[in-house]
Amino acid sequence: MRSARRGLLYGVAAFLAVAPFVVWISSILTPDRSQAVVVPLALTSITTPLRGRALDATDASDSHRALGQRDPLALMRLGYERWQREVRDYRCTLLKQERIGGVLSPVERVEVRFRKSPEAIYMIWRENPTQVKRALFRGDDPAYVDENGNELARVEPAGAVINIFVKNILMPIKGERARSVSRRTIDECSFGAVFELFEQYSERARNAGVLDVRLRGTGEVGGRPTYVIERHLPYSGEGGRFPDALLIMHLDQEWLLPVAVESFADPDGAELLGRYVFKDIERNPGLTDQDFEF
Repeated sequence: MRSARRGLLYGVAAFLAVAPFVVWISSILTPDRSQAVVVPLALTSITTPLRGRALDATDASDSHRALGQRDPLALMRLGYERWQREVRDYRCTLLKQERIGGVLSPVERVEVRFRKSPEAIYMIWRENPTQVKRALFRGDDPAYVDENGNELARVEPAGAVINIFVKNILMPIKGERARSVSRRTIDECSFGAVFELFEQYSERARNAGVLDVRLRGTGEVGGRPTYVIERHLPYSGEGGRFPDALLIMHLDQEWLLPVAVESFADPDGAELLGRYVFKDIERNPGLTDQDFEF
């Protein structure tokens, strides 16, 4: 009887020791943005607006600009074709700011490494890691797929103390937990995914007869000139058929890569949903397996 009571006491003590840690782990992996500091991010400047005026002689000599004025989706598809043909891998800095649960996050600075084949995406947070310090996804590696066929990312939670207990975990990239941390999953952060999402929702809007997309003008991101494409959709809130009411996309004029995307909940661009800016882009640096070691 005494040994049973002693065992019960030991069991309770063990539970009390472990329970706070379990709760802590849960809170670490669940966003709490109530104390988030909003940092305005000045990233784009729109110049030479094309809306409301015809192409002049200078514009006509610019085949990309003329194409965008005539058919913005065709310009986006040309950029996608060049991405598929010309880019094998890249390294860049991603500035990311999102509204999740009604709260706008701080600006996060993330180093991104991407390789097409074998597919690998590595994201390393350099500033303002809210929940995650590092995340790695290998699309061609069976170790990154669970028994149900769900794709997984290896994630290191942010925080020095938590890393004493948990170095890294595998979690579904399309799971509820991942969606609660970011509006875009890790496999949606590449240039190719940006093109594909734009095409997907634009085609859906076209089929519904509600697509409004135009070349707005030219701009600049990170000192590089861009074409600015503006798209309006009938946004009805989170979980609706369309991801935003207004999207502003910056295509690099030389590379035709989507180097900045701003997404808004209203047609006037007052309520930011997400802002993604790709800077310091190195195309085809020759990344190796060592660059994707966790």
